[in-house]
Amino acid sequence: MAPTVDPSVTSDASFSFASKSESPDLGSIIAELPMPKTSWLLTLHAHPGLIPPPMAQQPSPYRQTVIRAGDEVEFFSGELDRHLTDLRGTTEEKRAQVFKLVDSYHEYTRKRADRLRERQQRKLTHRENEMDIDDNETDDLTVNFDEEYRKAEEEAQTWDLLRRMLPLEYGQDETSQLKQHTKPSIQSRNQWWNDFMLSDSLAREQKVVLEWLQSSASQGPPVDDIVSHLQESAERGDIVAHGWLHTRTKIKLQKSVNGYQGPLDPRAFGFAESHLSSNTLVTQLDPDAITRQARKLETQDDFFERAIWLGCFEMLRRGYSMAEIREWCAVRTELWRAATLAPLPLANPEDEDQPDFDPRSLVLWRRMCFSTARDGGTSDYDRAVYGLLAGDIASVEKVCETWDDLLFSHYNALLRTRFDSYLVKHGGDEAARVAQQFPAFNAVLHHGDPHSVSKRLVTLLETDSRTSTEATRPSKALQGAIVAHELGRYLTNQGLVLAKHANQRSKSNLIPPVDLQVPDDLTHPKYFNLSDHNSLRVLSHVLIIFSTLNRLSETRIISDVRQEAMENIIAAYISYLRLANLEEMIPLYCSKLHGQRVYEALSRNLIHILDNDARRVQISIMNRLGISVSEFVKRQPEVFLSDVNDLLQPCEAKGKFKVLEDGPATLKYGRIVKPDFFGDDEAEEFDREEGHIICSLEWLMLTDDLFVETCTYVIRAYKYFLKRARLRAARALFQRVPGREIIRRKTGILVGGEEDDGSIGWFAEFAASELPEELLALYGGDKEAVITQVRNMWELECLVKALDSMETLSSLAGLAREDSTNSREMWQHTSKEVRAAKACMQPVLKGWLLETIRPDPDFQALREAYIPETVLALVSSLHFAGATLSRDYLLECMELAAVVAEKSSAVSQEFVKSGRMKELVEAFASCSKALAIFASEKKATSKETKKIREHGWTRELWSVKP
Repeated sequence: MAPTVDPSVTSDASFSFASKSESPDLGSIIAELPMPKTSWLLTLHAHPGLIPPPMAQQPSPYRQTVIRAGDEVEFFSGELDRHLTDLRGTTEEKRAQVFKLVDSYHEYTRKRADRLRERQQRKLTHRENEMDIDDNETDDLTVNFDEEYRKAEEEAQTWDLLRRMLPLEYGQDETSQLKQHTKPSIQSRNQWWNDFMLSDSLAREQKVVLEWLQSSASQGPPVDDIVSHLQESAERGDIVAHGWLHTRTKIKLQKSVNGYQGPLDPRAFGFAESHLSSNTLVTQLDPDAITRQARKLETQDDFFERAIWLGCFEMLRRGYSMAEIREWCAVRTELWRAATLAPLPLANPEDEDQPDFDPRSLVLWRRMCFSTARDGGTSDYDRAVYGLLAGDIASVEKVCETWDDLLFSHYNALLRTRFDSYLVKHGGDEAARVAQQFPAFNAVLHHGDPHSVSKRLVTLLETDSRTSTEATRPSKALQGAIVAHELGRYLTNQGLVLAKHANQRSKSNLIPPVDLQVPDDLTHPKYFNLSDHNSLRVLSHVLIIFSTLNRLSETRIISDVRQEAMENIIAAYISYLRLANLEEMIPLYCSKLHGQRVYEALSRNLIHILDNDARRVQISIMNRLGISVSEFVKRQPEVFLSDVNDLLQPCEAKGKFKVLEDGPATLKYGRIVKPDFFGDDEAEEFDREEGHIICSLEWLMLTDDLFVETCTYVIRAYKYFLKRARLRAARALFQRVPGREIIRRKTGILVGGEEDDGSIGWFAEFAASELPEELLALYGGDKEAVITQVRNMWELECLVKALDSMETLSSLAGLAREDSTNSREMWQHTSKEVRAAKACMQPVLKGWLLETIRPDPDFQALREAYIPETVLALVSSLHFAGATLSRDYLLECMELAAVVAEKSSAVSQEFVKSGRMKELVEAFASCSKALAIFASEKKATSKETKKIREHGWTRELWSVKP
């Protein structure tokens, strides 16, 4: 069995199959066809600028494609986009567009089901003709075909039902077309029927359901195939005409033996001794002989008789025209049977109109058919035929086998009863006397309240032992909900089922729990599950159409909580599209959601896209669909930061952030800084949640506005990463969302030059710049507030950059300890990293995170967690550089000691709070000792550098003479 994927269990977790060769079978007819190579949107061809070129997108570390979608997914999305993306015109014109969409879905699924049936039948025929056929293999093929075709056929039937029911429920009421006029004394049957239809809305609905059931039945096997098993038992080969052959032969034999002339009379003298009496066979061959004589046919002819009546029943069941019924009966030389069906051929009375129609005839005919169905007939099949014509239920139910058959029997009875009542009421006194004289079954009275009969019928079929299994199949339950006008309730319950399934292990972000009481029957098998992707497609489009029509009808209001439950269906389908790597379809379906769920669904299902060109294509699609891009990119970081509760995250780094090895300092290297304290290069760079946060900020960078939001979210991201000591994620953040680029893109102030050389001088340029009025307006005209927020972002970035440089220096120091003959390039690299560490540490040493717009306890927690350890790491880095590159770095270390020792130094206060002042003093003492020793060596140069002269330093002070 092919594996399935639950699209709600996780947002972007990696999925994989046990075997790479496995692929989910979605059960679609086009599974063998090549996948389309173009974009999904049919209408994009009218917007060439939106069609993306082939992209070399980076492989995402967050998810792996595991599902292959069929062409029906692309077709449905294309038609949805074409018909509903830009609804214009009057309400009626908008409804017409929705109805056209339903028609297109029906046409497509009908052709798809037909192709599937034809293809599978060809395969079966081919396999049956093979000499080396494997019976087991054929059985498996048949089972697979039956299931695959059943699903395709039921989908086509569902769209057929919708295209018939929705215009009736949401379209213009036909009763408005009624005109006050005087009826002519003589009307045709069509005129009577049309007047009846216009006057009775329930009858119109029942007629629509009957026509749908007829259409669905017509997709079954041919009538001749259905009667073939009875025809074979008739033992007459391919002969389907000439009536009761075996009985006729027996009668002729009796006549020839006994020399009878004319019809045989079973009451005649000597007949009791004939062999016919022992078999109680009829003696005449007219259609009424069986009931008139109360005798039987030959067994073979009895099968033949039943076969013909079964064929008549099936033709009525399928809505055949009178011409088709007559043709079928004529082939069998049984035209009289077609004549018995003529007065009202079920729900198509316009077939072969009767110009001079007397209502009494049909009223009487219905009652005669009822009498035959209940008290006459020779088999269940002929009684069922007359039962259909009479509007009876009991006689028809005996031959019903399926949910459709039973529903048909009830709706047929209801419609015929309502038309009969109309004829009795408007057909004059004679019609009323006929109705009183002869009994007929009153289906309307039998079912009670006519306005709730459809709901009760569907519920009845769910509990009926003959149909309960079929009625609780999800696709049939959906059809039942449409018939019963319970589609809204069904979709709500379906959404609750999906939420229950998605949250059974842990809370789902894609399909969260709904604050709605869960009905007891939600464990029922009549609801689809998350692994049924094909059904999710059907349900999603049914819901979109249902919601659109309700929105166009101002009187139909759905509560927010029920809307939320229903939209779980679309959310599940969107997740499926992501897993199928069909991201360009996602904005279309997200646009059909409501409120903030639009942006949350977009955020969670597009976050894995890493290529900026692909992101811009998504933004172009959003713009065309009317989705607010600003709201999307602004909402996305909030979604993922809220997932990790960043604002409530305690500072785990406090007391645990350690980058220095235990042990005393050495003369040459000071205290050893741990190599790779950011993390092992071979390990995963960062976890999924951290990756989502960074990606969301990259999306935010694709717009030119939202400066305040960008700075705010970047600061929140840095705080979250640093509180958890997730240095790799923090480094990725400044690499992928550098502060310099935020200023350049969001404010238009070109700080830092054209090339990003990693310099931190861009903040001073920004602070000295004249800020745009639009930017100042965002802060109420307070320039200091702007500079302060940017300063905080810059200070956090500088800390991470400084730690990054010091990690590199620790690795270089490790190489130097292992091999003293290092290359010139390594020392050049060392010099570059020392300068970078010194520069980036300047903000850390001068009031790091002390200036804020409003008090922030997280900033103080970060100061306590990072300042002591980072300053000690800087001392060690300068010690290493002073011992290997230039003694000037040791002098800088002494200068650092003076800075820290200043009375107003905030750095020293953090050392005091942490109780690590002793470590700091020992670190500086180690540097001073190294400086004293190195300055006393004969090889030490006495040449003063420019830096020494500028700072007024001297090495002589540290030179110790022997």
